[in-house]
Amino acid sequence: AVSAGAGALALVDVLSAMEQQQQAGALTMEALGANRTILDPRLHVARPAACQALAAKTLRELLARDHEPAPTTIQDPLSIRCMPSIHGALIQAIDHARLAVEIELNAAADNPLVLAEDALVLSTGNFHTSSLALAFETLGLAIAQCAAACAARFIQLTGSSRHGLPKYLSPIGGASAGFVPLQKTVTAILAGIRQKANPAMLDFLPVSEGVEDHATQTPLTIAKCAEMIVLWRRLIALELMAAAQAVDLREGFVLAPATGVIHAAVRSHVATLKEDRSLGTSANTLYAALADGTWRA
Repeated sequence: AVSAGAGALALVDVLSAMEQQQQAGALTMEALGANRTILDPRLHVARPAACQALAAKTLRELLARDHEPAPTTIQDPLSIRCMPSIHGALIQAIDHARLAVEIELNAAADNPLVLAEDALVLSTGNFHTSSLALAFETLGLAIAQCAAACAARFIQLTGSSRHGLPKYLSPIGGASAGFVPLQKTVTAILAGIRQKANPAMLDFLPVSEGVEDHATQTPLTIAKCAEMIVLWRRLIALELMAAAQAVDLREGFVLAPATGVIHAAVRSHVATLKEDRSLGTSANTLYAALADGTWRA
């Protein structure tokens, strides 16, 4: 019961974070002038893997406009070019975890199990939630993969002038640090996610004189997955901040309607960086909006 309840709550969080990650990824594509041919539905028909067509469709809708801007590159870094595949794999993992949770919420896992119609009481192993634990281990790995790509896009936004943006996204240049101090924050957060992505379901010892010689560690598996969602959402907040700053530095650039709403939502919580300042408070403010339901984009 604890695992099913905690798993259901984690799924609510991961679904909202996934939507926010798609929004951040779309805004990054705008900010970097990414090549949008990666979203062509024919590409995803050719390789219909793990919900990538669905992820690409959402990104296309977020970036839709009457006149497509010319891309600045032929091939973007893999954290951008492979976004449909990365996000699609996570969408599929979420769906698998949802199915596992729904089975538990609607199941009889008692031991012994009373079969009233047959007037029987039978010993069972129905309490053993191997499939639920495995679903959340898989979900954790998918989150970690998505978070790693999110972190990579942040580095692309803030650490390179390849796309014609000012270095470190600083509008004043020179010795200005701009967004570069947050690169250390991003790498630290990602390290925490990667540590939690290590499997827990195999960590058990036989107890009860060897009768209970197998375990699933499902509560621990779901708990660490929930903690990963919190850290991942912090990375999403940082990507949104950097992408919004990059958009502001692209003079005369007009966003698509949907990404314009996303940019405005960021700016309703965080001001444009015009000179060096501590960005920690801004990052916390935006993360809180993403996490508490006040984010509107």
